[in-house]
Amino acid sequence: MWRQNDLFRRLGMGNWLQLLIEAAKDPAMLIWLDQAQSRKEHPNENFAREVMELFTLGEGHYSERDVTEAARALTGWSYDRMTQSFVARPLWHDQGAKTIFGRTGNFNGADFLQMLVDQPRSAPFITGKLWSFFAGQPPAEELATALAAAFRRSGNEFKPLLRTMFLSEEFYSPTVLRNQVKSPVQWLVGSVRVLERPLPPPLVCEALTRNLGQDLFAPPNVKGWDGGLSWITTNTLLARYNGAATLVEGNLAAAAGGMVANRSNANRQLTRRLNQARIGAADVDKLLTERERADTAVLIAALERRLLQGRLTPEQDKVLREYLAGQQQLDEGAILNAIRLVMSTPEYQLT
Repeated sequence: MWRQNDLFRRLGMGNWLQLLIEAAKDPAMLIWLDQAQSRKEHPNENFAREVMELFTLGEGHYSERDVTEAARALTGWSYDRMTQSFVARPLWHDQGAKTIFGRTGNFNGADFLQMLVDQPRSAPFITGKLWSFFAGQPPAEELATALAAAFRRSGNEFKPLLRTMFLSEEFYSPTVLRNQVKSPVQWLVGSVRVLERPLPPPLVCEALTRNLGQDLFAPPNVKGWDGGLSWITTNTLLARYNGAATLVEGNLAAAAGGMVANRSNANRQLTRRLNQARIGAADVDKLLTERERADTAVLIAALERRLLQGRLTPEQDKVLREYLAGQQQLDEGAILNAIRLVMSTPEYQLT
């Protein structure tokens, strides 16, 4: 899984066909979808089906015969466990004629992936997926057509497409801004950046993201995490509140819960150490000016700008003001608690 993550980091801004081919040859995909054992006597259809349904066309835009014939084209694409790398096994490959998307020939895996990219449906599918990922909702029909056309004009390159997306007026419309639930990784990385502090130690980050519902390098299936509102449950919402306390106040006790599932002696000892450890609180002098730290109204406005890029609801504003009014002074502890409270609002969970 680490190697697959590295693959997407290297090729994610490049050409779609190249990414598809390299992902198909990636050991994680070969093993997870049983492609490594697919041979002409018994073609395995898992990868052929999933690459069409999840990654290129979408359900309903291919036939069962396309799946069967594509599986034949992919036979022989396998994996060498000794070198942990892709290997083509010619004796396993079906050399017969296959008919895929109405075309007949002695196709191999690369031919099949090229045919997928060439399908009229593929550009709207992948550009719509990317827009939905970043915008939190499917694109309108006119926008979907424009994105697909831009993608084709660039030769199916992702970088120009992303530039077009991020510079579009629609991307900054009220229906898109703050309409997407932050994933655990987005929440963690975004939080340490907005707090201007380094990431906690790796084991702490692992515990935090696991508590938030995203066990890194261990997706639930080949599609990955569902995202969106599925990130929010009673347990994970509480974990976000506890995680905010960890990052703001520096107390690692909240992060320790992520280690509980693994009951090895080492993790039990680590949990005890986390319960007693601290990573240091956020630096309020770094985050806020002297004036912002001295006046309640100015402080709240500053926290809204930094943490929400918007406004608290009237009820949230009232609660925060009442809390601060009950403190003897606006000292570091009161300000840190105010930051934690804003990070625990529903609005902070959105991007």
